[in-house]
Amino acid sequence: MVHFGTSGWRGIIGREVTFKRVRLVTQAIVDCMRSNGSPPELLIVGYDTRMLSEKFAHAAAELIAANQIPVELVTRDIPSPVLSASILDRGADGGICFTASHNPPEYNGLKLYLKNGILAPNEVTTPIEKRFAELEPTWDDTFLPTPELIVPYDPKPDYLAKLGSLIDWDAIRASGMHIAVDPLFGTTREYLDHILLEHEIPIEVIHNTRDPFFGGYAPECTSENLARLRDVMRRSGANLGLATDGDGDRFGILDKGARLADASLALAIILDYLVRRRGLKGGVGRTIATSHVIDAVAQLHGLELIETKVGFKNFGPLLVDGTLEFAGEESAGLAWSRHLPERDGILACLLAAEMVAVEGKPLTELKTDLFKRIGTFVFRRTQVPLTQKIKQLFEKRMKQKWGKTVEGRKIVAVDRSDGLKLMFEGGSWILARAAGTEPKLRLYAEGRDREEMRHLMHLARQLFTNWRSKNV
Repeated sequence: MVHFGTSGWRGIIGREVTFKRVRLVTQAIVDCMRSNGSPPELLIVGYDTRMLSEKFAHAAAELIAANQIPVELVTRDIPSPVLSASILDRGADGGICFTASHNPPEYNGLKLYLKNGILAPNEVTTPIEKRFAELEPTWDDTFLPTPELIVPYDPKPDYLAKLGSLIDWDAIRASGMHIAVDPLFGTTREYLDHILLEHEIPIEVIHNTRDPFFGGYAPECTSENLARLRDVMRRSGANLGLATDGDGDRFGILDKGARLADASLALAIILDYLVRRRGLKGGVGRTIATSHVIDAVAQLHGLELIETKVGFKNFGPLLVDGTLEFAGEESAGLAWSRHLPERDGILACLLAAEMVAVEGKPLTELKTDLFKRIGTFVFRRTQVPLTQKIKQLFEKRMKQKWGKTVEGRKIVAVDRSDGLKLMFEGGSWILARAAGTEPKLRLYAEGRDREEMRHLMHLARQLFTNWRSKNV
């Protein structure tokens, strides 16, 4: 079976993700597109820096062409948001990007984008899963190549031109800012660094070569993975460190002093900046697992706040129809509808640089200023392997009836829409949910100070990883 999780289909290379399965899921995608009306007239295929991504992309392009559908195949690895932008620029009917985003190097998979540039929602991917299951028993994996329908395509110039028009480069240059950049061996090399260089911003770049193994770790913007960027900042005196994950849709920001900015707080500070300085007036979206500091900023400025399940694909239709202008998730995803209806780590990094330049303050000071206006929020996420025992305990907690209190805390709401979220009096909360892209149980906690957050995270661990817990 093939399953599309919160951000596409993913699995272990050679086990779940094979050439046969890539061709089979591509055929399922084509069949479902045809069943929804007129056949697609153009599809774009991209890929990241992972092992076999380029070959998987070629295999998919060949199968699409064999279905008599023209294909534009990118000339090198690209960030996922660039594929979204390319679909809009080229007027394509959709696109596929082979990537496993921030997952470990042994993973691969694909993301499916629709003609409006958004990640395919469940109502699109569920029929694809069903069609895959129908085809699999009799699939003979043979087709007639039609190479003349495959055309090379370089999306970089158009993407960088569009992105560059959104940023206040004069302010960044005038600030005298020095920036360190780390693409983590991923797809944003020669994208994020090049756009900064083109606008005469002094930078230092590391990890800007293609490495399918990402230096031996998962290409995620964690504190541990950004240790080298931290060292470069301290050595060079850089004011800001900017990083992106493997496929460039998530960001990591190191503030002055090489401190990693909490993603949720960075989202809130950028949102506040866009409202005050850039005229953002539309709705704001956050996922159920994201800090409620976003709610406080939205309320401060009188903006509508919409909560969704985890998965940026849930924001896409709302960014397209104008319901949302800004969307963010705690795993460092940011979208501004003036750019794309999809998260973009490069955009997030450049907005952070512009904000620090315009305000003339590091993120830590901007956080302090914001907390003076909305109060303090302290958020944390952790994860544990989803073993069979932990899965059983999680399912037990999901089904059980909750009383009025737990560990002396008054429960004001129980939300089972995406995992189990317990809301407490005063606005603090905990959440447990199974990850949609890997076998992990994710635990979240938010309090109004660091001590409360620690107590809540301890409670979450007790409830969801300890069968002997006496808390309930």
